[in-house]
Amino acid sequence: MVWVLVMSRVVDPYGLVLENEFLVAYIPATEKALVFRVRSRINKGFERFHYGPIPIPAGIPLPSYVGGSITVPSDGVMPMFSFIPHPGISFPMRGAYDETDMWYMPSDYRDRLFHVILDVTPKWLRIDVTIPKGVSQGRFQKDKITTGIDRIMGFTRGRIELIHFPKIYYGYRFGNDSNLNVYTGVSFTYAEYVVEIPKNEDLIFNILTRNISSKWVTMPINIYDSAIKSALLEVYGIEGFTLYPVNARDKALQEYRSLIGSAKI
Repeated sequence: MVWVLVMSRVVDPYGLVLENEFLVAYIPATEKALVFRVRSRINKGFERFHYGPIPIPAGIPLPSYVGGSITVPSDGVMPMFSFIPHPGISFPMRGAYDETDMWYMPSDYRDRLFHVILDVTPKWLRIDVTIPKGVSQGRFQKDKITTGIDRIMGFTRGRIELIHFPKIYYGYRFGNDSNLNVYTGVSFTYAEYVVEIPKNEDLIFNILTRNISSKWVTMPINIYDSAIKSALLEVYGIEGFTLYPVNARDKALQEYRSLIGSAKI
């Protein structure tokens, strides 16, 4: 079978995947990727909303970059030199499947996938995420140094983009390394996709060798916690497709053919 490279517009102006295009969620810890075809976007035309302040209540202590702790003065305010500790926070929403975490879905929601872009104000606030909730993922020099918002490196500022897999809780952490108390705001750009795993091994190989256009999201997963593995197997039946070089096509197709037979969607 011969595939012809077709350059198409895979994403919309928000960076979200268009219908009938492909999304790749790459996991560095396993060197595998989950490949999805986006069948539809449930919230088409309604991709952005302002959530409100970071859900931190007044009166709780937060650890400080300069030592000790500092008390949150008002709901949604991050005190100077403070950061959110482990395990991180979730975003509550009344009426959601789990009202403590709006992005959590159970395993039988396997044909649904959240693609989430979080923007926080002030834009210079530090951000990292624990996956599953409480497991630090930032590393430097293999496992030599753990990184994150409470370290000198291993975080982003202002924006983070993630794929939320069902059956896994994520923990968001924020840090204010300025000398100001700041009122915070969180906005989301998101897609709730209806997805399926392609059933053609040649197609998957050409997507993963970038001969077919797709949207790639590299997940911040450098530690393959057992909870991630068990969730992926329960939800999708597979952990992903190994990335192979173009000259290992036959080996890749043999593996992919077997995995496709085990996939649950």
